[in-house]
Amino acid sequence: MNKLLLIISCAFVTMLPRIVPYFASSFLSKLPKFIRKCMMLLPVAALGALIFPLALTDFGASWYAGLVGVVAAFAASMLKGPMILSIIIALLSTTGMLLAFPA
Repeated sequence: MNKLLLIISCAFVTMLPRIVPYFASSFLSKLPKFIRKCMMLLPVAALGALIFPLALTDFGASWYAGLVGVVAAFAASMLKGPMILSIIIALLSTTGMLLAFPA
């Protein structure tokens, strides 16, 4: 029973930050514009904080390949194109770096 309670509480704690923004959207209209924009960018910032360190450490000695992929994805996203284009460009540039400069 103790393990079941632990699993349920971990699931609740994990779900809560994902559900709250959905229901809080009606309250966002009452907040100042700066706070509203920060709240909208918060998931992107959290995702970046999770992905960036992994991009540098996942390739071991070829850490530069991950960095090139991140920079390429950033540059492609600045063009305001579709997200899939940024993903494809990042994958191709990272793969190209790994093939061109093997560790």
